Amino acid sequence: MTTASATARPLSAVAHTPVTRLRLTRRGRVVLTALTAVPLVLAAVVFSLNGGPAGASDSATGLDLMSYTTESGVVATLAYSPTDVGSAVFMTVEPGQTLWDLAEEISPAADPRDVVAEIKRLNALAVETLQPGQRLQVPANS
Repeated sequence: MTTASATARPLSAVAHTPVTRLRLTRRGRVVLTALTAVPLVLAAVVFSLNGGPAGASDSATGLDLMSYTTESGVVATLAYSPTDVGSAVFMTVEPGQTLWDLAEEISPAADPRDVVAEIKRLNALAVETLQPGQRLQVPANS
């Protein structure tokens, strides 16, 4: 018969791994600061080159932008050309109405895709979601 015996070791004899602390050299601090600052500086440069959060005028297209908040709290931006305001045709979006519906309504003979693209361009729409009561400029030659 074989017997196994375990001998108890004192706590001081147990291997103890030392706790290491992170120590940065001067060079390490400079690299860490640069890695943090460079993206922030680049973001500030891009932000300033794009004209900030909301431009008052888009000189390339001659459009003025007007932002407003609807009753539901949605912020909408309307683009208009100050020289064409007198000849502009506007429509108010009804509940459930889509850009495709508007395109078919204002120009039934034309390709709805072209009319939708023109409505998006006239109103500087980035998305195709419309809000009831939203006022949109539509192509006048339709």
